[in-house]
Amino acid sequence: MSTASTPGAEPPLRRDRPVTLDIVIPLWNEEDVLGLLFERLAETFSPARCAQSGIASVRYVIVDDGSRDRTAEMVRAAIDRGVPALLVRLSRNFGHQAAVSAGLDHATGDVVAVIDADLQDPPELIHAMTARWREGFDVVYGVRQRRKENLLKVAGYWAFYRLLALLSDLQVPLDGGDFGLMDQRVVAALRSLPETLRFPRVLRAWVGFRQTGIGYDRPERQGGHTKYTLSRLYRLATDGLASSSVRPLQLAQVFSFSYFVLMFVLGVVVLRRLVFSDEPGVSPGLLLTYLLIASGSFVQSLCLYILGAYVGRTYLEVKRRPAYLVMETVPPPSTHGR
Repeated sequence: MSTASTPGAEPPLRRDRPVTLDIVIPLWNEEDVLGLLFERLAETFSPARCAQSGIASVRYVIVDDGSRDRTAEMVRAAIDRGVPALLVRLSRNFGHQAAVSAGLDHATGDVVAVIDADLQDPPELIHAMTARWREGFDVVYGVRQRRKENLLKVAGYWAFYRLLALLSDLQVPLDGGDFGLMDQRVVAALRSLPETLRFPRVLRAWVGFRQTGIGYDRPERQGGHTKYTLSRLYRLATDGLASSSVRPLQLAQVFSFSYFVLMFVLGVVVLRRLVFSDEPGVSPGLLLTYLLIASGSFVQSLCLYILGAYVGRTYLEVKRRPAYLVMETVPPPSTHGR
């Protein structure tokens, strides 16, 4: 990974001193797990454990991604009880990746972690990530070694990350999701990027800096149900591939050229058989013609599919709409101080 810093970024902090930590937590209809989440966070980031890790203060940047249940109400009540949190309420459901981006935009800590609310990403690992940050790494991401989830979904994730690594121009970590910890310089670099359709884990790889991974076993959800349906997972995978590389477009060009070569060769074979063969009938030629038409339709459909993914993203990007809209923050902006 590159170690170059972002132009205009502040110089790196001394890593042996106490630091402030912001933890970005995107939420969408998570009322069933919120109680357990706050309990686990309070235990993990108790004053004694934070002192051991050299963490001066912790704040939870909670992004409510247009929840329709009591999620926002429960977070507001937790803040009233003294939970050190900032609630960022989006005007509607913009999607998990947009919610992560909103959290990063509102994070001001010296180091910033991103974690899912369902506790499949163990918050205890953030202490180990902080230790690796103190060793000089700017990004410490979690690597999912084993998953206790639906076998079909596990296989789909496995295939996606390897396809992403194969097609991407970047060194995107295998089996590494959004869970991780970043130096504020990295967060500032992510904020400076102009994309409105954001895939944070790919952008995190693109900005570079010094990166390393920590392996962990991903348990089952601790409450509620998954919000990633097959259609959402498909859209996530398509966005990830289209945002990380143009190699699929290059493959479409290779497929088209290969089909042209194949058509030319088979055309020569058919012509030779029709002109020089003494056998009656043209059935071999008809068969080859059928194969040409069938294979050509397949190549055209595949190329249109790939092209459509990029044209769609280009259309959405050129409109320059923001990735999300904030409806309110709790506490309000005037009291955001740590």
